Amino acid sequence: MNGSAAGKDRRSLLLLAAVGAGSLTGADAIGQTRAGKPDRLLTEKDRLDVGNRGPAMVERARTLGREYEAKYGNCAQCTIAALQDAVEFLPADESAFLAGSCLSGGATASGTANCGGFTGAGIVIGRLCGRTRAGFSDRAANKLAAKLIRKVAGKFEQAYGSVLCKDVREKSAKDCPEVVARAAGWAAEAILAQFSNFTIRPT
Repeated sequence: MNGSAAGKDRRSLLLLAAVGAGSLTGADAIGQTRAGKPDRLLTEKDRLDVGNRGPAMVERARTLGREYEAKYGNCAQCTIAALQDAVEFLPADESAFLAGSCLSGGATASGTANCGGFTGAGIVIGRLCGRTRAGFSDRAANKLAAKLIRKVAGKFEQAYGSVLCKDVREKSAKDCPEVVARAAGWAAEAILAQFSNFTIRPT
């Protein structure tokens, strides 16, 4: 095994340390991992050890969001992919990626629905800490996911006055790669601030 591979293995083993129910390590700690292991959604009590890598993850989410949107299009899928590829503990869930397929450009010809970047962020957040089908009857199970997506919504409203595609496109001069960069960055910040030692810097 070369040094790079050994380093990756060490990082994957040390990546996640949860507080509360006990300690979790590696990719087993959450969700459908890249190895397709069983799910475990995160809760308010979970805290994951990302060391000092939080700011780099946020910046990577922004960079990938911008690059993916410019290269591939579909703001929802590009936001999902950027978050999956940038935030170390997010599962690379193909179902979540597929769910964004029809949600770009406000999902309508008129752009009167939510920006795909915002919607993609919501899919990732829901996949990370949302309500399961088995827990469908628990109305409170949505609270954490709702709290996080509202943080992202607040950022959209500050920047663009709205989360609606047509409004975002107008305020951003149709710079969708930049919109996706921001959406991915804001979502990464909200996720990391909730589940790790990362602190959002005032802007």
